[in-house]
Amino acid sequence: MSIRPEHARWFELLTTREDLTTAVEVLAATGSIELETQSDTHAVVNLQDLHERMEEYNRLARRYESYWPEVQPQASKISGSPNVMLDDALKKLLAWEQAALPLIQQLESLTGEQTELKLLETMLANMKGETLDFSILSGPVATLAARLFVLPAATRVEHQPGAVLTSRVNTESGDFLLAVGTVADLDTLGAELAISKGREVAVPGYLSGTRKRALQQVRQRLEGLDAELGRIRSRIEALAAPHSLHEALACMDRLDWFLTHVTSMPVSENFAWITGWTNDLDDNRLSSALRDARVNAIIHFPPPPQETEAPMVMQNPWWAQPFELFASMLGTPARDEADPSRMLAVLAPLLFGYMFGDVGHGLVLLVAGFVLQHRWPVARLLIANGIAAIVFGFVFGSVFGREDIIPALWLHPVEDPLPVLLVPLAGGIIILLLGLLLNAVESYWRGKIRQWWQIEAAVLVLYLSLIASFFVSAAWIVVAGALIWYFTGCLLQPHARFWSTLPGAAGTLIESVLQLLINTVSFVRVGAFALAHGGLSLAFNIMAAATDNLLFGFLILLVGNAVVILLEGLVVTIQTTRLILFEFFIRFLRGSGRMFHPLTAPGSGVPIRRI
Repeated sequence: MSIRPEHARWFELLTTREDLTTAVEVLAATGSIELETQSDTHAVVNLQDLHERMEEYNRLARRYESYWPEVQPQASKISGSPNVMLDDALKKLLAWEQAALPLIQQLESLTGEQTELKLLETMLANMKGETLDFSILSGPVATLAARLFVLPAATRVEHQPGAVLTSRVNTESGDFLLAVGTVADLDTLGAELAISKGREVAVPGYLSGTRKRALQQVRQRLEGLDAELGRIRSRIEALAAPHSLHEALACMDRLDWFLTHVTSMPVSENFAWITGWTNDLDDNRLSSALRDARVNAIIHFPPPPQETEAPMVMQNPWWAQPFELFASMLGTPARDEADPSRMLAVLAPLLFGYMFGDVGHGLVLLVAGFVLQHRWPVARLLIANGIAAIVFGFVFGSVFGREDIIPALWLHPVEDPLPVLLVPLAGGIIILLLGLLLNAVESYWRGKIRQWWQIEAAVLVLYLSLIASFFVSAAWIVVAGALIWYFTGCLLQPHARFWSTLPGAAGTLIESVLQLLINTVSFVRVGAFALAHGGLSLAFNIMAAATDNLLFGFLILLVGNAVVILLEGLVVTIQTTRLILFEFFIRFLRGSGRMFHPLTAPGSGVPIRRI
């Protein structure tokens, strides 16, 4: 595999109108297509009319969705053009509505009664005393009537009619107010309570006797309602099969997905034309998927239209794919840029592991990565970083901050800090050199390798010779030669003029070399964070050792290691990302390409849209 990204392939597929929806769905299921409408010879038919007709389905969904079974995409057996599928599915849904509506109305009526009875049950269960005869609640007694209200807790009645007698029952869910008086006075009281968000509770006419007797009657009715509601729900569920409700809902789910992702498509009287991009560079997945689904279609891969911009396809193995995240922070590598993902699969864990070297802490990250990777694929980075941290934990001899459990294969950072700081400095030189060499490769891909040899190569040699001059005095001769090389190369460029070119070239050279040297020094922070990680862990171990209470000491170690893993882990992740973006990537990566966005297949977790 090459580190050079590939352009996605342009594909064109001819299918029948009846197979249009199925063809798009099958192609989307491969995860390998991105639609882009192109048509020079076919009329583009807008699908807005289908969106408008979907409003009838949205009306049904708003009213009956709670009574529908869960959508099962595999249950859809309705085929044909989108119009035919929509008509067939709506016909089934409307027939189901006609059969189910009387049952649903009955169910909702009984559910309302059940809600009122549960409120009444709460009141009766919390009411004190047995002297009241609940027969008076069934309606007027002579010129008097009795009503029951439920109020928010601690609600005060500001203007209670003087001729109304009340009894209040306080419960955790609210307060109940039992009122007896004339109908007119009770109407006035009800209007007053409505302002305080109180409402009347319907009281059944069959209540009689004492509180216990009334409570028994309410509970008997609730038991009967539960059984009756269960029978009605079963009858509603039984209507799904004869009306093919599962198939109709699955069909509408497919159409909703289709209309969400396809705004228009070239369509003739009998055929539809599907065009776009695919990352199936070998034509294996698309043709096989269409053949297995028995879709009547012809697919071919002509050159793309001139006005289109091809998205880029990263060809990375599975172990490098998580590290594509870093390049995506700046953009997508174009065809003449290097994809650094495979290099980062080595460099990023090395930087992280060096700063976070601990066997125990690395093991925690490793386990977290394995647990979280299925829900958040980016968590696979924790696996690589955890392994690197474990390796450097053995190098530094650290296990959960303890340096007395295993011997260090190299040294303990806190005890010998100078080498810990110098090694990342050398590593930084290698990383920057790798970035400069990738820039040379990209210059070759762009056909500008001659210019690179004349100017950029001289900067590279100057950078290395300046570093070498700290150790070998003869390197200054190479510095002088590199300067001559650079300025000569600048004068060899087209339209170069001696007196106008040299000052600008000198300024550019000073900026480039200083930037390289500063970037090199910035890698010292890798060693500094390794020392900080070891020092913070050591501090918590000293605190734990200073206490005589074993439990308290264990808690200090537990909290301390949690702080180190969370805090240091976050800081080290930020520093690793910063070094990669601002020290490594700026040498070669511009991110001028376009990302490939595969069409999401139905049933892949995208919720159905309700308007």
